[in-house]
Amino acid sequence: MTALPLPLPRPSRPGTALLPYTDEPVALLQLDAADAPGAASAVYREVRRGRRVVAVACGGEDASDRLANALDAIGVAAVRPAPGDALLEGDVAIVPGPATAPSRARPASSPVPRVALAGCGVVGGGVLTRLLADPRFEVVGVLVRDPARARRPAIPAGLALSDPAALLAREPDILVEAISDASTGLALIRAALSRGVDVVSANKQAVGADLPALAALADGGGARLRYSASVGGGAPMIETVRRARAHGAVVRIEAVLNGTCNFILNRLADGLPFEDALSAAREAGFAEEDPSADLSGLDAAAKLVILGHEALRGRLVAKELAREGLGPDTALPIGRVRQLARLDVRSGEACVALHAVDGDTLFGDLPDEWNALRVITGDGRVFTARGRGAGRTPTAESLWADLIDLTET
Repeated sequence: MTALPLPLPRPSRPGTALLPYTDEPVALLQLDAADAPGAASAVYREVRRGRRVVAVACGGEDASDRLANALDAIGVAAVRPAPGDALLEGDVAIVPGPATAPSRARPASSPVPRVALAGCGVVGGGVLTRLLADPRFEVVGVLVRDPARARRPAIPAGLALSDPAALLAREPDILVEAISDASTGLALIRAALSRGVDVVSANKQAVGADLPALAALADGGGARLRYSASVGGGAPMIETVRRARAHGAVVRIEAVLNGTCNFILNRLADGLPFEDALSAAREAGFAEEDPSADLSGLDAAAKLVILGHEALRGRLVAKELAREGLGPDTALPIGRVRQLARLDVRSGEACVALHAVDGDTLFGDLPDEWNALRVITGDGRVFTARGRGAGRTPTAESLWADLIDLTET
């Protein structure tokens, strides 16, 4: 793979098939679509850095199809321009490449990071599959409630543990934390950071509990903390807020942050009764057996706390935010409704509430489990992000991107 951030010139004459003029960097990637998930990962990491991407798909006639399907599973939209068209009408363009990807020189060998995985459910299981198949990592332990239980993917013999202390006793270099329980996850993150172990987490309740304290603990222990997967699944929301903050003072954040509620609200708009909409969300894998954190707005509030920290370096408390719940007796506004999390710096308002969004091009047509974010800076510039906000593939992809970033920095 090659990645070239290029500030591109204006076309020299009409009809020239160059990229549209932009001051934003563009990554030109030559990818082997025989490993479609790996190729999609390379594109995703560039997208969340704020780059536009031209992806050259190598590997035969269906290489472009395989890459497009892998990107769609994450929630990254791609265009496939016809010959002669401008390459970047969207953020990602796929163009066909040679049948065989060019060989790359392997980098000099370096120590293989020892990785401990906490949690092997929907998201953790997705990460484990990739860890076991990737020679760049050594899995030293997997924390689960019941080590004897049969799982898919199967945990290799000797790796399953039920004691967090025993997991850290195996001296990992990196902890990948994908536990659903907030208190257990938070205690494990704190213990790892205090030992100097780098942490990658998808646990929004744990990370959002006291992010400034966790950041200070990481600094004090010489460790690094990454938590992009805790907000937005595959949508690069934390990175988008960071880009906005680098541009200027953030004055407003508004976002759809809960895929379960978005799925249910779309089904309610189609005329389904509430219980049927909730059952459909469960069957699709987007709702837990106990969906109270989603429906009460607590899940979205925890994510808004994390985004608020990124924007303002301040401390919000999820349980103190005003929240409007969604249930069978909720009177919805007329029109297309979303559960919106909002932070207005000027008024001091931070809340999660149900709002009609008819006419809003970012939120109005948001499908199924997708999330979306709008960040506004003091000079009126708007930064946005959209993507799949729930499910194994997009959330595991975000964890994986953080993990790869740690190993490359």
